[in-house]
Amino acid sequence: PEYIIWNYDHCLEAFKAVENNARKNPDVEFENYHGFNGLLYVQDPAVDEFDISKDVFKVARTFGIPYNKDFNGAKQNGVGRYQLMMKDGKRFTLADGYLKDALKKVMVYPSKPFIKGYPHVPGDDNVGKFVGVNVKSFTHVLNIIWKEDENVAIGVRYSYCGKDHNCYIAPKGEVIICGGAINSPQILMLSGIGPKKNLEDNNIKVRKELPVGHNLWDHPLCIITASVSVPGNIEGKIPSQEEFNDERPDIQQYSVAALFDHGILDEHPTDEKDFYSMSTTLNLPSSVGHLELRSSDPFDHPKIFLNYYDKPEDLYRMMSSLKLSRKILEQPPLSTYWGVKVIGLDEVNDDKEWEKYIRKRTTSAHPCGTVKMAPESKGGCVNHRLQVYGTKNLRVVDASIFPTIPAGNINAPTAMVAWRASKLIEEDYCKKV
Repeated sequence: PEYIIWNYDHCLEAFKAVENNARKNPDVEFENYHGFNGLLYVQDPAVDEFDISKDVFKVARTFGIPYNKDFNGAKQNGVGRYQLMMKDGKRFTLADGYLKDALKKVMVYPSKPFIKGYPHVPGDDNVGKFVGVNVKSFTHVLNIIWKEDENVAIGVRYSYCGKDHNCYIAPKGEVIICGGAINSPQILMLSGIGPKKNLEDNNIKVRKELPVGHNLWDHPLCIITASVSVPGNIEGKIPSQEEFNDERPDIQQYSVAALFDHGILDEHPTDEKDFYSMSTTLNLPSSVGHLELRSSDPFDHPKIFLNYYDKPEDLYRMMSSLKLSRKILEQPPLSTYWGVKVIGLDEVNDDKEWEKYIRKRTTSAHPCGTVKMAPESKGGCVNHRLQVYGTKNLRVVDASIFPTIPAGNINAPTAMVAWRASKLIEEDYCKKV
């Protein structure tokens, strides 16, 4: 019952709270699923009359794929245009909306940072002078600082300009780890929270054994690129036509007017000026990976095992989707009026060649889940309030807490988690004496 705070209604409330959607003349259904007063700006892309996407959509519909005017509405399946995180035609991030807003408040109400040692000391001269937001860039978090031999977090140790520094929490405060699906588990493991064997192998004292670093989900991404002889603005989304009865689309395709570098594509023509890249992402993969410490050195990147296509069904779905992409690109008017020509697939005709192509060109899109929110008995690392099991004053707030991967891009879900977490943090703070 405690996990009811993460049910559909509560999550939708959070999504709407963070969003500031600029769609003109939204209908009632659109208003049911979107917010208009948050700090995260979202708007429709500009469309010109030479947009190739219109013809891509027409071809997709001949394959039985319906048009969808809102991928964040009642249904996510179909073909259509993305809304984008933008404001006044420019990319807009969560930092633009929330961090800059918080920094403005700090400038208006300046105060001194908490600089003394262990802060939980009655009569400490710095009590009441803790600054709300103090951004320190070019730093690297080394580990969590604990209260003597107890699992009570009192601060973090970090490296700045080649020197180690300690930063302590204020009274009633807590340490909140927001490093993301790779860095957050690494910080926890370096601090003694994680799989016992991996910690002991790296001579790290085990404070709490938890499956930190396990449950690594990701959206495998693979790309088909084509040259285009007629310039055009290219942007859209085409999911697989096979899964329209499922409310959560398992495949996501999107196109951009871009040519990817040699890490994705081997053949780079120099006689064309316009390119069309269609990307396929597995939204609901079956394969799950993990990460572990390489050493006890905080600057040593962890070992990451993504395990893409460990489950045969993932490879099959990716292959089927790429074949669909190729078919769409070969249809008129794309192949005729637009002069679309697929690059790098001349020798790819059977499933073995497709598998080679996919395994060589798949890359990472949205890692998450490595500090899973769930009951500890079910492999969880944090509880329903995002507090790390077996510790005090320690919470994780980022995409690493997802129990399973969302069936879509994880930026907005991460914002939703942050908004819900802010309410939990506030509630718990007010309860402390």
